[in-house]
Amino acid sequence: MDPMKDIVRRVMEQMSRPLLLGDIAGGWERISGDKYSKATGFKDGCLTVSAQNSLCLIRLNLNREKLLQALQKEFPSIVKINFKVENR
Repeated sequence: MDPMKDIVRRVMEQMSRPLLLGDIAGGWERISGDKYSKATGFKDGCLTVSAQNSLCLIRLNLNREKLLQALQKEFPSIVKINFKVENR
């Protein structure tokens, strides 16, 4: 199959079905490579990521655009990322 057709097909499949947090959580772990944070919510195109501590939160904020671009390649429905320190 033509690579461009394959990409368009995958994007259309993603857009036609609701994106589930479970789908994104695995992608977050793989794409971010960060073991001190996790995807905890997804609503209206906004992904919420909880960081274990404020140092992790700072690091994530510094890499926000890079992370968003990488996530959007696999999950085009994600338009924004909100980071927060997880409640203990």
